[in-house]
Amino acid sequence: MRYQTVKDVLEHARQLHKQISTFYKQLSHRQHQERVKMLLDYLIRHETNLEQMLQRFEQDKDQAIWNEWFQFAPDEKLQQALAGAAVHADMSVDEVVSLALQLDDYFINMYRDMSVNASSAAVKAVFENLLAFEEHEKIRIVRTALEINDF
Repeated sequence: MRYQTVKDVLEHARQLHKQISTFYKQLSHRQHQERVKMLLDYLIRHETNLEQMLQRFEQDKDQAIWNEWFQFAPDEKLQQALAGAAVHADMSVDEVVSLALQLDDYFINMYRDMSVNASSAAVKAVFENLLAFEEHEKIRIVRTALEINDF
C-alpha cells in the first residue's frame, strides 16, 4: 500500500472491474457448460456496470474530496485479488460463484478499510455508499446463480 488520493483509489477500483470483466470473458470463451456461460455473461455485465458506475460517480461528485489523501491505499493487482482461487477451463456454476464472491469480498473489504481510514465525513460517506452498494451486488450475484441453477 502507498499514498493515494480518493480519485486514485476509485480509479484503481474501476480498472479492476474492467480487468475482471475481461477475465470473465476469457473464462466464458473456454466454457462448454451452458449454465456456466450464462453466469459468466451475467458477471461480465455486472462488472461492466460497476466500472461504468464508478466512472459516473467520479464525474458527479464534488472535486474537492477527490484530492484527499490516504496513507494506506490499496494497490493490489487482479492476480492478488484472485490469490488462492482455483481457476480452470471447466469450472462449475458453484466454482464461478465462489470466485465472483471472492472478488466481491475484495472490494467490500477495500471499501470498508477506506471508510474506516477516511479523513473526512464526506470521504467516509463515499466509501460507505460504495460498501453498501457492493454488498447489495454480492447478494444479487448469489440470487442470479440460484436462478441459473434452477434452469
